[in-house]
Amino acid sequence: MDGIWTLVLHLGVVCFAVPGLTQDSSRTLFLISGPEELHAGTPTLLAVTVIADFSGRVTADLAQGDTRVTQTLNFQGGLTSVLTLPPIPGSVAQDSLFNLTVRGYRNNSLIFTNTTTLSVTLKTISTVVQTDRSRYQPGDTVRIRIVSVQLDKHPYKGIVGVSVQDPGGNIVDRRESSGILGIVLQEFNLSQMSPLGLWAITTTVNGVTEKKTFLVDHYEHPPFEVLVKTTSQLLVGDDLSGSVRTLYISGQPVLATLTVSVKLAPENKSAASSVILNQTTEIYGSAQFFFSKDQLQALYNSSGNGGDARLLVAVSVSHSSTGFNVNKTVVVQLRQNAFQLTFQDFPNTLKPSLYFSTKLRIFRYDRAPLTSADRMHSAVVEVTQKPSAINPPITLTLQVPEDGSVRIQFKLQDQVETVFIRARFQSSEETLTVHNNYPSPSGSYIQISPNITLSGQIGFPVQINVESTFQPTALHFVVSSGGKVVDAGTKNSSSFSLTPTLSWSSETCITVYCIRSNGEVPSDTAHILINQSNYVSLSWSRNEAQLGEQVSLSVTTHERISQVAIVIVGIHGETSEDDQELKVEQHCNIRTLTNARLYKENQPDGPKNGLSKTQNKETYWSHWMNFSESLLWLDTNVSDAKWTSGKITVPDGVTALQAFALVMSDNLGLGFTQVPQKLTVSKDFSMSLNVPSYLIIGEEIVLEVNIINHLEQELEVIVLLTQNKAFKFVLENRTNVSVINAQKLNLGSHVSGSALFPVRPVALGEIEITVDAVSADASDSLVWRVLVKPGGVEQFFSKTMFLELELEKDSNSIPISFSFPPNVVPGSRRARAALVGDILGLSIHNMESLVQMPLGCGEQNMIHFAPSIYVLQYLDKSTLDNQEIRSWALNFMREGYVRQLSYQRDDGSFSAFGASDTSGNTWLTAFVLRCFIQAQTYIQIEQSVLTRAMTWLLKRQGLRGEFSEVGSLIHAEMQGGLEKGPVALTAYVLIALLEDETYVSEYQGNVSLAQRYLENQVSSGIVSNYSLCLVTYALTLANSPVADAALAELNTRADLRDGVMMWTSSAGLESNKWDVHAAQIEMVSYVLLVHFRRGNLVEGITLLKWLSNQRNHLGGYTTTQDTVVALQALAYYAAFSGANAIDLRLNITSPGSSLASVFGINSTTYRIYQSQEINADQDLHLNIYMEGRGFAIFQLNVFYNLESSVFSQNNNTDKEAFALSVDIVDNGNQNQMMLSVCTSLKESKGIPYTGMVILDVGMLSGFSPGAAAPTDLIRKMEILPDKVILYLDSLKNSEVCVSLPVIRKYKVARVQDAVVQVYDYYEPMRRATRTYNLDVLQSLVSCSFCGANCERCRPGITFISSHSINSAANSISFIVLGISAFFIVL
Repeated sequence: MDGIWTLVLHLGVVCFAVPGLTQDSSRTLFLISGPEELHAGTPTLLAVTVIADFSGRVTADLAQGDTRVTQTLNFQGGLTSVLTLPPIPGSVAQDSLFNLTVRGYRNNSLIFTNTTTLSVTLKTISTVVQTDRSRYQPGDTVRIRIVSVQLDKHPYKGIVGVSVQDPGGNIVDRRESSGILGIVLQEFNLSQMSPLGLWAITTTVNGVTEKKTFLVDHYEHPPFEVLVKTTSQLLVGDDLSGSVRTLYISGQPVLATLTVSVKLAPENKSAASSVILNQTTEIYGSAQFFFSKDQLQALYNSSGNGGDARLLVAVSVSHSSTGFNVNKTVVVQLRQNAFQLTFQDFPNTLKPSLYFSTKLRIFRYDRAPLTSADRMHSAVVEVTQKPSAINPPITLTLQVPEDGSVRIQFKLQDQVETVFIRARFQSSEETLTVHNNYPSPSGSYIQISPNITLSGQIGFPVQINVESTFQPTALHFVVSSGGKVVDAGTKNSSSFSLTPTLSWSSETCITVYCIRSNGEVPSDTAHILINQSNYVSLSWSRNEAQLGEQVSLSVTTHERISQVAIVIVGIHGETSEDDQELKVEQHCNIRTLTNARLYKENQPDGPKNGLSKTQNKETYWSHWMNFSESLLWLDTNVSDAKWTSGKITVPDGVTALQAFALVMSDNLGLGFTQVPQKLTVSKDFSMSLNVPSYLIIGEEIVLEVNIINHLEQELEVIVLLTQNKAFKFVLENRTNVSVINAQKLNLGSHVSGSALFPVRPVALGEIEITVDAVSADASDSLVWRVLVKPGGVEQFFSKTMFLELELEKDSNSIPISFSFPPNVVPGSRRARAALVGDILGLSIHNMESLVQMPLGCGEQNMIHFAPSIYVLQYLDKSTLDNQEIRSWALNFMREGYVRQLSYQRDDGSFSAFGASDTSGNTWLTAFVLRCFIQAQTYIQIEQSVLTRAMTWLLKRQGLRGEFSEVGSLIHAEMQGGLEKGPVALTAYVLIALLEDETYVSEYQGNVSLAQRYLENQVSSGIVSNYSLCLVTYALTLANSPVADAALAELNTRADLRDGVMMWTSSAGLESNKWDVHAAQIEMVSYVLLVHFRRGNLVEGITLLKWLSNQRNHLGGYTTTQDTVVALQALAYYAAFSGANAIDLRLNITSPGSSLASVFGINSTTYRIYQSQEINADQDLHLNIYMEGRGFAIFQLNVFYNLESSVFSQNNNTDKEAFALSVDIVDNGNQNQMMLSVCTSLKESKGIPYTGMVILDVGMLSGFSPGAAAPTDLIRKMEILPDKVILYLDSLKNSEVCVSLPVIRKYKVARVQDAVVQVYDYYEPMRRATRTYNLDVLQSLVSCSFCGANCERCRPGITFISSHSINSAANSISFIVLGISAFFIVL
């Protein structure tokens, strides 16, 4: 039929008719409304209106090829009904096109038909991904919240797939979760070596993905924080004042130069402000600034701007001693008028002959409520209707209510084309112009009255009142939400009600229309805002709090069972009230088929995803997420309609806290708080304590308590340091000092001051420092813990014993002794005995720290990943599983995998420092590939990661089958060693290739070539025992016939030590026959693996016991490599050890001591790590008595410190592998010094170079390092509280030096020696140790920091403090009781 058109409409109002159409009165008129887009798997609703005096049927058909859904509706002429089409199958393709055909029948006669094309989306679940921040640094934790809602607004409870991709596209983490009430919570830990750039979180729900990006980069936090407080709105003619606070992160005040500049913001980017007002002053923690109204008026006049403008207040704080500079700019809105006027809730087109209504909003420039004096003035509104010849202007004088919202309403003339409104209030003025966009030829208009946005609530009726210029016979309505029809019908009254349901989105459109007999369709649309603010509400425990105080946040939900997500952000300055509400433009797009005439302007199509509701909610949420980085994320399940958080400490540096919430429930779906709940933050004064995290016994520290007065008037504060037996006051033995633990500070407005307390720790361990500060109206308290360490250089001794009862014995006694060497630092001795029945027990207990080494490169990172594989393999083969151990082993693997990917280069290889290296490393790539292949059984490993690494590795293979090393030298023994060739490395790569049968078959040629190369090397003779051990294991894995010969050769080369076969290989290691090197651990481990693979378990028992006995006090060995391969060998044997049959009782005693510890190990406790501290005041002589059956692993760990003199610069022993000298130069300034460390490999060690070397530089107490001078040798620098760790590629016989600036950070006197060590990472027995200090620092006394005659450290209080006070509570009570008298007396 002709006369049928299809259009997409804006705001839900039907469509255009073709110009010039003449209506055939005999034709049946119809209007059918439906969605713009089809959603697979969900029903499709169509609103059907047929204007006729008969009944009939309408058939709707959706078809694409063989896929078809059909539905028929019996209609009653003149009424609007809803036709529901069955769901389209979810198997269709995204964006596929379906033809919608609608046919109308009277009896069997076709009365109308039409066809249109609609696209299909598979997105039936709307997912919003949130992160707690938009920007992170390597090492941070990314908190993820995923909110999923169905089209019917109910929470989605199905599976959500979550993956995290690095900037290179590698999937570094993949998980699945169903969450709680549609909210999934995840955390993702970024490694310290995470690649920089844009990362992505991808969610997958029903095959549809959503992506959220976040940035990872190295951004340095400013060394101190600058907080600017001033008004956000300023009236022209007023003064501008404010305050600036500068604090270090620790809370200490900053002494610096403050410059405040004020200028007008340019109107465009290319323009520049020529006039700038400046003020410069000194700031110590806090300062004020002031610009007079005359200065600002001159600045304003210079711009030639007669209206509102923006002031840019730029604050610059320069720290002269360090050169640090922190800038901050705040914007102040400069208002010409004291009142702002805006028009709200007005129609976008005129409806002649009906009423026009709008709202005039009047508010003060500073957003303060209108005063009664303000409201004594009326609003004057002048209305002009054009053509003005027939519509003379009218003037309305209207009273202003308390909320400043003035209702304006007047009747429109019949022929009106344009309305012009001018509103005035005092000196402020605003105008509004509205046109008649589509005049009706017959003057037929309808209007939903009043023409404002309506509000509704799910389950409660909304009243709809319709006015018209004619008498309608019936009113038809369509409710559309999110691009879909959700309801439709016909009403016979101009006033009716509709009840919102959950299918109505936060903003829903109601279109009311009438089809007149001439085919014209007058219509109007109203928006209904569904009130969701009552779904959840927040309230702070108080409206105002001081910095450092504890508050709580309460949540109340409308639904009894709800899931609530809360974000708390900190506000660092004034906020404008007009920024507190977010208006999101809402479209209710529907598609309409009709043969009637509509006169409506054609507006742009809306969004094509059909999910505008949740998108707008995402926009709302993102607005607040971008408003500030979150301080706190809270997620909770509210089971009783109310929940209260734990204590939240108000942080420093904020002027307010704002909390907002998202809520999800079964019945109400998704909701938000409309505006954040604000907690105003204020404080009379703030306090910080400047103290290091550690000290050495014998040192003194001047505790610096900093107080900042935030008030506009002077403040008197008493500062009290609680006495403690763990430290003494340096001044307590001086005469004329009556109070040693209290001081008084008199501080001017916004002025900082410090109270100094010199103390001397007298006990080792952690000591607690408590400081209280009291003024007339406020108080504050701080608690800080400091670790007091013994002096000298820490040493440890670890003796591990494989204890067993032979079958013919039911008891046995074993003695064990340890004698301390001379020059032990008093008080540094510690000892502990440990027992466990599992061969892997010691290692499992210390899985987080198996080696006493830094973990900052691509190989060392594997120390957590690789052992976890072997623990899981052990549990798989063991008869007794342990879910707790399995769980944290999996977590170690997942975290290690993510970190390790940061060391993968673009070409697929791995290297020690990732992208910063010039090339990948063959050995490390093989090591990582081997572990990743083994880990596939337990965690998701991206196949592309393996394929790229394998491809790169195979390109390194030579024509003979050998694998050559490229890149930096890491493991000297592995990457050449004594062999001067790639034998060991080829064996190592072959071991990796043989880990998976798939790779063996896929790369059979490469495997066979490498195998033949190694077989030829065995035949020609392999020099290095180390290489021979690896070759024997590789050939054993390959089932090579040459493996027997290789093992036989190994056996002939072995040395017997106490009946155990040993092999030596490493050069440059001078030691006695009892010293065990890392290479020996590796060799024995590989031989043990050979025996296991050959099924020779009995032959491997002696090696198993020896290997088990070599573990250190952390359960590992000396390096990553020996630890990994040793634990692999131990794990294979542990699964067959029969440990579950153990039943032992052990008693550990010491002659002449009261020590008597009884341990029991059986089938239920054999994996439990049991330990007992042992008195180590004297040399240790223990006796271990055991009875029962089975075996146990016993370990004695002894720790002590040797005097610094043993490691002084003059004690350069021949046993040390490195020459090492340390020098510190002060140039007369002990606050900034230069530390120089020079080292080299001694020529007498017999090797030309080392592998990776660690330079461990301890810091003198009270000092922190600056940046090391760059050299090609330093690959990485890690700064810890007490030391700096430098990674060096290698050391040779030529000397290299490193210069390191050292800056005083704390006031430490009588400074003790610090320690510098250098060692080969893969043979830590190659090492050297030195101590260093400066005479002037050793002799420095506390009063050196206290001014002349120690005056700054003396109290200014006249009462006497009782020395019996030893708690914060008693001390503060003492001060408070005397404070009134104190203020009178002084």
